[in-house]
Amino acid sequence: MAAQILLVDDNPTNLQVLYQTLEGHGYRLLAARSGKDAIAIAERAAPDLILLDVMMPDLDGFETCVRLKAGERTRDCAVIFLSALTEPREKARGFDLGAVDFVNKPFQAEEVLARVRTHLTIRELQLQLRQHNDALQHELTVAQELLREARDRSDGVLLGDSTAASRLRHDIRDAAECDDPWLINGPAGSDHEAVARAIHHQSKRAARAIICVNCLSLTADSSGSPGTRRDIFDKIHLAHGGTFYVEGLEHLPPEAQLMFVERLRSLKEDVRIIVGTTRDIDEAVAAGRLIPELRRTLPRTLDLPPLRSRLEDLDALAPYILRRQAEQAGRTVPILSEESIKRLRNYRWPGNIRELRNVLGFALSASQGPVLEIGEQLLDNNLRVGSYSLIERLGSGGMGDVWLARHQLLARPAAVKIVRETALGGGEDGHMRRQRFAREAQATSELQSPHTVQLYDFGITEAGGFYYVMERLRGMDLKRMVERHGPLPPERVVFLLKQACLSLSEAHTLGLVHRDVKPANLFACRLGSEYDFVKVVDFGVVSRQAHETTAQITTAGMILGTPAFLAPELVSTQSFDGRADIYALGCVTFWLLTGRPPFEGDDAMAILMHHARTPAPAPSTMSEEPIPSQLDDVVLECLQKDPSRRPATADVLFDMFDAVPLTREWNQRKARSWWEMHEPELVNPA
Repeated sequence: MAAQILLVDDNPTNLQVLYQTLEGHGYRLLAARSGKDAIAIAERAAPDLILLDVMMPDLDGFETCVRLKAGERTRDCAVIFLSALTEPREKARGFDLGAVDFVNKPFQAEEVLARVRTHLTIRELQLQLRQHNDALQHELTVAQELLREARDRSDGVLLGDSTAASRLRHDIRDAAECDDPWLINGPAGSDHEAVARAIHHQSKRAARAIICVNCLSLTADSSGSPGTRRDIFDKIHLAHGGTFYVEGLEHLPPEAQLMFVERLRSLKEDVRIIVGTTRDIDEAVAAGRLIPELRRTLPRTLDLPPLRSRLEDLDALAPYILRRQAEQAGRTVPILSEESIKRLRNYRWPGNIRELRNVLGFALSASQGPVLEIGEQLLDNNLRVGSYSLIERLGSGGMGDVWLARHQLLARPAAVKIVRETALGGGEDGHMRRQRFAREAQATSELQSPHTVQLYDFGITEAGGFYYVMERLRGMDLKRMVERHGPLPPERVVFLLKQACLSLSEAHTLGLVHRDVKPANLFACRLGSEYDFVKVVDFGVVSRQAHETTAQITTAGMILGTPAFLAPELVSTQSFDGRADIYALGCVTFWLLTGRPPFEGDDAMAILMHHARTPAPAPSTMSEEPIPSQLDDVVLECLQKDPSRRPATADVLFDMFDAVPLTREWNQRKARSWWEMHEPELVNPA
């Protein structure tokens, strides 16, 4: 936007000369013939710069400047005095009042233009600096709030008046006072990271960052050789002046532990190191799980007490944890009944703080009233839905939770998805959500392909929400795989998607259209001795209306499915069939090869318009790695706007993938090597 300049002079001739001098240089010009008029105009327009005459009747320039600098909207306007006054004291007075410059009359046009440009540039830089400072202040405020929340979380595990809690707080204070490396040792589930954060927050480094690394999340590098895992210290520069916390060293092989010790001994960064382990370090060294050098490098140890030695602290711990979980779920915080508190105190808590969180989390998800009851059935590792005991919450979202579970009689591991009744809501949308979850369970139960996630059970919780029990999968979905490790080579993409075709082929034969095929719903896992075994998950918007007319956008404006992978006929009144999933699988192929979808836009509707009208690019035009032209052709045929021009069935698409000439092969040997190298954590589809 052009700068706005206010010209003030009681002499019409001078005003005209000024106007002509500045006209045509891209400025928006305003004019006033008195100090009072200048103040009135400036309060409305807030100009960037004011050229102000001094000698004016009624209200001279100096007094006008005083009033401008006192006004909320005008105090930041830059003022240049234009005057025949040449005495140094008059100029000094003008600067004292807040002017940025003083130009003597008669003035030269070039001089006025030069000074105007200079001061507008200075003003722009000042505004940019102010905005930058405001942004920094905002970031500082956010960081301080995050720090406050982090302290609140870490301080929560220290609540209570037991001897063990008092000793723990004392040990944390001692650890915070020195800068030596520390080892936090305690039973699994004791929240080692929260204690490390408490040490950091109480230390002289509290104003700087604490960076946490869990060794279970580290992956090997592309060479795959032992001891070449991604460096634990990759992010240590982020903790400069602060604390670097490492958890789970006992899960690393000896050569990686030795690399850690050597790096720690040669550490040059201004950082304090804290290490957490769930095994007694001396016993672990004796058993060969930790190398002896680690003990010598970390001589100072803080021992965490088990929760069973802090039972009297549950009066403070349980309400605190419940409050935080209720806040995260957007729930009113219920009150724990006195009987529940007694049951919590009488339990021995083999899983420590983590088990307490799980018990309270399940009780919260299954309750609706203002008072929370913890029954006997929730304790002793006995959280249950149907015939399944819930072991650990794997994830939580707005609709519900996913739990690792085990069948009570068969001891078969499973993943239980619980959809809270309160999350389903009421009215038409609530009815549609209930239909969706029931439909997903019923449809999935009909499918027998080994490449479709198995559904073991389905039912209604005591609180009125849905739950369904799926097979436990070990691996990661293709979205996460590409986000973490980059686009996949063509041979692996073909290997994976041929399996997806087998799942969809069965579904389409039964008249079922998935309607939400996307990378996040294709799960690559280790199944027995097989690797890169694909499971198609989440039939939540499946439809039996193949060949019938329907739309993927509800009357409430909600899009069913994911816009980046949605066939054009699903957002119109056209009929659709399994070829809508074929289109989506073409989008998935594009995404796996390039790391991006074929169409992008500012919002969902813009992306849907591209699906309907814009010809798809070939994946090879978006990839740095070579892609066979025949694979380009397969993708482009899948992405045809007209369903009749796509592969007719998933079986046909399987054959097309199978016919793509590949210079390299992807097989079980390569898949096994990749999975062993990357050690995926247990993940289940939510």
